[in-house]
Amino acid sequence: MNHLYHLLEQYLSQHSDEQWSCASVVTKSGSSYRWPGAMMMISPWGKGYGLVSGGCLESDVIRRAQKVWQMGQTDYVIYDTADDESFAASLGLGCDGQIGVLIQAISPKHHLILAMLYHRMQNKQASYLMQCYQGNCSDHINHWLLLDEKGEILLSTTEGKTETNLTLGFDSIKQQLPDRQTVQVLGDNHWAIAKIIPPKHIWVLGGGLDAEPVVEIASTLGWLVTVVDHRVGYAREVNFAKAKNVLSLTPEQAVKQAGFHFVDAFIAMTHNKNIDADWMKQLIDAPSAKYIALLGPAMRKAEVMTMAGVSQQFSDKVNGPAGSEHIRGDIPESIALSIIAQCHSALQS
Repeated sequence: MNHLYHLLEQYLSQHSDEQWSCASVVTKSGSSYRWPGAMMMISPWGKGYGLVSGGCLESDVIRRAQKVWQMGQTDYVIYDTADDESFAASLGLGCDGQIGVLIQAISPKHHLILAMLYHRMQNKQASYLMQCYQGNCSDHINHWLLLDEKGEILLSTTEGKTETNLTLGFDSIKQQLPDRQTVQVLGDNHWAIAKIIPPKHIWVLGGGLDAEPVVEIASTLGWLVTVVDHRVGYAREVNFAKAKNVLSLTPEQAVKQAGFHFVDAFIAMTHNKNIDADWMKQLIDAPSAKYIALLGPAMRKAEVMTMAGVSQQFSDKVNGPAGSEHIRGDIPESIALSIIAQCHSALQS
């Protein structure tokens, strides 16, 4: 899994006083596999977690990370597929793009920022990570700042006068916080600002056999998946090893869970019209859901909505039949792919 949430989960579970490094995509022009904000963690033993490209540049990044520790200097390297003499061009990638990657040792102060960033993602909070990657004064390079959604400083590796000078330039930054990534010049220094959002959290309502590939595909995307089914013999944890949670709760009980109000998508696949109707009654008040889907044909959806007594406005928000019309199939795996494809499109809009 390449979402930063999962990379930090691995890093924080293995972190010690050993020499970890990280590589961040901070600039981009033309075509590239990853966007700025993508990060890769490198263990003391040279094992990489995550990707800054499609897998082509990672060996060179790991090699450079080892030199970063040996030399005690941060490395900002530009991989340019249009430069015939560059490492990236020698691989024959043909991407016609350029990315700038900041490779640096993780100091105790960087570690604290990464830990806070992970904690904020656990709480479904978006953050902004600022990284200085270029400047006339080498003291500034390697500095990070963690900002909240409003652009207020939460934590930084800067101290004293440096932080004061940065704060003076924040008024302009707060007016144009990016949806994804931007670069700001404060004084003589270039800062990359990346928006870090939590992983998507979806609930699969129903723990039958056909729910298993839905959970499998969704978790592969880095989403946090909760399976909910109160029926005996359903939603067994052994069948949903990749789910974050498996809950044996009725719809009325489940919506009282603290996490209900932060769920991004609900996929109802209980194969029981009465239970589906109970779920629809509860999902009327799902504040953060951008995607709700109901398994089965359109006629079944109409019947379930009538049983639930919901408004036409809510009914129109529910995708039924669940799944993309462009992906056809009649086995659980292809149906799961169709549903997740439709869900993915809705969550990215």
